[in-house]
Amino acid sequence: NTMCKECGCGSTGHTHQRIFKVPEMMCENCEKTVKGAALGLPGVMSAEVDLQTKDVTISYDANQVEADAIKAAIEATGFDVASVSKASHAHGVVGTLKRLFK
Repeated sequence: NTMCKECGCGSTGHTHQRIFKVPEMMCENCEKTVKGAALGLPGVMSAEVDLQTKDVTISYDANQVEADAIKAAIEATGFDVASVSKASHAHGVVGTLKRLFK
């Protein structure tokens, strides 16, 4: 599964992946601004923007940064974050168990 390699979820138990919905992103400049804001935070490992769906998929170390802080950083650039959701790629039984006990 190449996605898992990319997000680094196997390397530590603290890596989270969230999808930030940013409806106002229209162009590559928007994309650069939003990615730059996220990647400027400590603990953010990657930020992938999909301009079609207006989704920004961000992988981060939960020990270093919270989803709220990422949302705030994006919103500080002038873009609204409409929603934050969990990324949908499954990590087998361990991932499922973790979700149940959150």
